[in-house]
Amino acid sequence: MLPEPNDFNERRLPGWQGARGACPSLSAPMETGDGWLARLPPLVAPLEGEEVITLCEAAERFGNGLIEVTRRGNLQLRGLAAGAHRELADYLTRRLSRHWLESAGPAVSIDPLMDSDEAIDASAGLLARRLRDQILTGAPATLAPKCAVVIDAGGWAGLAGLSGDVHIRLDGARGGWVGLAGDHGSATWLGWMVASKLASAVLGLLGEIDMLGPRARAHHLLTDVSIYALCDLLGCRPGAPPPRSGLYQGPDAGARRQRDVLDVVWPFGQVPALSLLRFTREAQRLGALSFAAAPGRHWRILCREHADIDGIIRAAREAGLIVADDDARLAIVACTGAPGCASAFMSTHDTAGTLSTCWSTLFDASVRLHLSGCAKGCASLDPVTFTLVGTARGIGLVFQGNPRGVPRLIAENTASLEAAFEHLAQTLAEEGHALPLDSKSLACVGEERIVALLRAGSAHDTDA
Repeated sequence: MLPEPNDFNERRLPGWQGARGACPSLSAPMETGDGWLARLPPLVAPLEGEEVITLCEAAERFGNGLIEVTRRGNLQLRGLAAGAHRELADYLTRRLSRHWLESAGPAVSIDPLMDSDEAIDASAGLLARRLRDQILTGAPATLAPKCAVVIDAGGWAGLAGLSGDVHIRLDGARGGWVGLAGDHGSATWLGWMVASKLASAVLGLLGEIDMLGPRARAHHLLTDVSIYALCDLLGCRPGAPPPRSGLYQGPDAGARRQRDVLDVVWPFGQVPALSLLRFTREAQRLGALSFAAAPGRHWRILCREHADIDGIIRAAREAGLIVADDDARLAIVACTGAPGCASAFMSTHDTAGTLSTCWSTLFDASVRLHLSGCAKGCASLDPVTFTLVGTARGIGLVFQGNPRGVPRLIAENTASLEAAFEHLAQTLAEEGHALPLDSKSLACVGEERIVALLRAGSAHDTDA
């Protein structure tokens, strides 16, 4: 039996980083360094070409002309003037009327292109959409801003890699597995439930999370309540995790092709609206039917049967999109950085662009780079090989960590960083390591020597 609601409210929850808890929307944008930021909720259907063009025109009319797709696959517009979000919301609501743009309740993610996936039957798609509607209309209004629900119907475009406070893996139209606090691999799975009970189960779990307070998330519920108590609440038994659905691994050589869907990536999650508009018009001419953002900053393009796929790939490349798996930008994660973020001490995109020109020749895809404008780590807190974090003293380098780690050295500028990495790679190559270096080669060298070589390669750095 679960504790009474008052027991939850009286508990003192640990302090959390409030800055990363903000979640902007059309009705409640967030102030940033380049104006206000408005985010669209997860979309239930793909955008038609003219709807993408509408979004581009809105970015130019109301913002600074930049459109972003987040790591979770949500679209957002930057650089809005104070108060302009009301006009923007009205503009988009009238022109994108078939999409649910209200942001009340948790973010509920489903695959907008599931109707094009032969591995997902129509009844499972209907169940996913019905669940989404029931959750949005029944969830508490006071949940934490970043509280999220993932409904994975399976198939090659599944959402297995997307984390959610509640993660549902549908089993066709029969029912599904319910998990808490994670993606397919990390969630705590509570068990399988029949379809008719899924909505009430999810709403019950969200209600329990809500009772913990306005910033509570699912992992806090798991800390306070045993899995068995939660299963008793839902009327299920703990069981084995569900089968895994498809995951995005990045485009293959010449862009990822899945039946009639082409998959490309937005570099660092950001594209100028005019570039996207021109690409959309050209892609339409060549046979593109609709477009959908996806987790990992992917942009999926549904094409007609005899579309000119090679032509669309060329147009995507000309627009600056990532279309090949050997693109060095796929190994680099970067937040918005300066000047877009008021908290940032570093222009992350400029630095990433500079380093990406040499990164693929120095390191293979196993060596990851994360650029964070400050120590909050908004883009990711996952540990990677190299993390560059903006500080008041310069650009800090964290080895095998995340932006909240302790920098091993502080570089004055991007040029000194580029020289440091080139010196590291060249020295190791002279010692017999073949370029591009992989993560195993770096691990064999050891952290202290790597830091020493990086410091020696930068004539302008100072000790951290």
